[in-house]
Amino acid sequence: MALSADMNLPAGKPGNSRRLIVDKLFADLAAGRVEDCVAAFTDDLKMEVPFQSPGMTWKCRSKDDVRALFTWVSENFRPFGIEASQSWEMESDGLVALYATDAVRERTGRPYQNDYVGLFFFEGDLVSHWVEYHNPMVTVVALGR
Repeated sequence: MALSADMNLPAGKPGNSRRLIVDKLFADLAAGRVEDCVAAFTDDLKMEVPFQSPGMTWKCRSKDDVRALFTWVSENFRPFGIEASQSWEMESDGLVALYATDAVRERTGRPYQNDYVGLFFFEGDLVSHWVEYHNPMVTVVALGR
């Protein structure tokens, strides 16, 4: 499933500081720099993917949790690409971003190409809460489940 090309969403503002933080997080994740990814979060972070297949729901509540998630991603998808296409600032501490992955599940050789809507909330220059919505069936197919 892909985002509809006829959605006609308003253009986001490129270059805002929150978007730059998310872009760096995605670049670090794509490059497998797990510790740099972890450093982008507050100590009391919350990261969740609420709509996922049973047994695959991720809820990170610590840097160790998010480290385990990003390690799993970097070990299971090669190459792994992730990039934001649009974003919108939320008052007073948030960002909504549309982004997509272009990856291959290493064990199955199956492509993983998913579209996402992410809600990012910040404390200063660190991500404190990230909620991610995507099509869980794309993940199931790529993982071979």
